[in-house]
Amino acid sequence: MPRTVSPGATDTGFRTVHNDDMADIRTTRLRLRRPDESDVDAIVDACQDPDIQRFTLIPVPYRRTDAEHFVRVVAAHPRSSVWTIRTLLDDTFVGVAGLRVADGVGTLGYWCAAPQRGRRYLGEAIAALVDHGFAVVGVDTIRWSALPDNVASARLAAALGFRYTGRRTETAHGLDEQVNTAELSRSDPREPCVWPKAVVGPNH
Repeated sequence: MPRTVSPGATDTGFRTVHNDDMADIRTTRLRLRRPDESDVDAIVDACQDPDIQRFTLIPVPYRRTDAEHFVRVVAAHPRSSVWTIRTLLDDTFVGVAGLRVADGVGTLGYWCAAPQRGRRYLGEAIAALVDHGFAVVGVDTIRWSALPDNVASARLAAALGFRYTGRRTETAHGLDEQVNTAELSRSDPREPCVWPKAVVGPNH
């Protein structure tokens, strides 16, 4: 759950991808599509999770009106760049992902609903979104960042081949916080990277 981009928030920071780039993305088990009214209840429920509230920039408390605004205004905008993640088998809600693009650089955002964690859905979805960013959107580099205690997100990024680029200060909601950062370029090998143990934990 990167901190700098938070699909589900009520701001409009994702309006940077052309509508033609918002096609559905399919993987072996998942479908990524534009959020719609059928997602509102699932988004509201998922965003009560303390980890999502801690590690992303969604409003806290998160109310139904926040989800409605996200679906009806943010995600519905012609230049939106957020996707709902659902299973192909039974349309179970998994989470939300986004790719903010500026000057040829994409910035990832994503979160996974608590009941779907541990099934490797998020890694599958974000790998497909990264492919989409390079092949369809046409970015040259994709960046990731997360709070230092968000070890799960760091492990996911490392597994996808992102190169750790150190720690920096980011300002969000008027607060300065340290975040770990990483990036993946179009020409980089798509294989797991070794990150510092202090970032991904001693057993990784």
